[in-house]
Amino acid sequence: MMGVKMKYLRNAWYAGALSTELDSGPVSRELLGDRMVLFRSESGRTAALSDRCPHRFAPLSLGRVAGEHIECGYHGLRFDGSGKCVLNPHGDKRISPRAEVGSWPTRERYGFVWFWPGDPKLADDASIPPYPFNADPDRFAVVYGHIDVAAHYELVVDNLLDLSHVEFLHPLFKQSGGVDSHQMSYGVEGTTVIANRLKPNVEIQGLARFFWTSPSKRFDARSNMRWLPPSALIFDLGGTECGAPVEEGVCLPNAHLIPPASEFCCHYFWSIARNRQIDDEESGRGLQQITQKVFTTEDIPMIEAQQRNIGQVTDILSLRPLTLEPDTPAVRARLILADLIRRETDAQAAAAE
Repeated sequence: MMGVKMKYLRNAWYAGALSTELDSGPVSRELLGDRMVLFRSESGRTAALSDRCPHRFAPLSLGRVAGEHIECGYHGLRFDGSGKCVLNPHGDKRISPRAEVGSWPTRERYGFVWFWPGDPKLADDASIPPYPFNADPDRFAVVYGHIDVAAHYELVVDNLLDLSHVEFLHPLFKQSGGVDSHQMSYGVEGTTVIANRLKPNVEIQGLARFFWTSPSKRFDARSNMRWLPPSALIFDLGGTECGAPVEEGVCLPNAHLIPPASEFCCHYFWSIARNRQIDDEESGRGLQQITQKVFTTEDIPMIEAQQRNIGQVTDILSLRPLTLEPDTPAVRARLILADLIRRETDAQAAAAE
């Protein structure tokens, strides 16, 4: 790893790519300030390496997958998933000890490729954020998306933890009763922040209306968000007959994953599952297109404009903004993350003494 590092929580799993992205070959992506190449070998193993060949510093992502290795497209050096050179096709074929690149542990789960930027010995599979609905094809069909965002990643987290903005920014999804129709509750469980919104007995609105088949004109809607540090969110979205159990209604659970790219850029990986019309590919395409359009034409332009107004500042709380009641979960998440980063940094400094 090279260069000055911005302070991120490093002993954590981040999404680095959609699984489907690696079907077409290596993917180059900036993540936490590092330029990585992510690829899947012919046997299905995923890997994340520094995207810079040590020979002439060409991007490995411009090469190709060769069996279990990635081959540099410039002079043919091959590297395994740990970053070690395994083939030098030139001269006496000897491999220099310097012929290696940085690597990160990876896992493929829930339709995403995850990487661990911290101590590899601490990479615990059990700490991968859980999205079981993405791995339950008997109950759910899933669509995915990815967007690049020119803003600090915590601004996207703020946006998701305060869904009061839906009533003002997203005309397609707002309720006739506005924010007054929301019953809000917030909480913290360990390092998980909870932001629940129940909208009881409201007119059929939002994404759930596209899958609502009941003759009822009103339903109980919910949009419950859970944030797991550093930047993973689980969104329980849906609607059911008034007073009925949630599992009997329309369930549209979401995954939202916001890994930083650099100080003022991030990635936004998302998925939406549905328990209705799961065999209808047209419904899936429509859901994917609507969601991607809303994010790219409404949320992201607002967040990027917000960053431009804030300027070169990563911690919005340092500017002493006016805070409203719906800001509570986002403020809690920021404070928890800052504390986790501080503890990790202190522990690393103590270990180095």
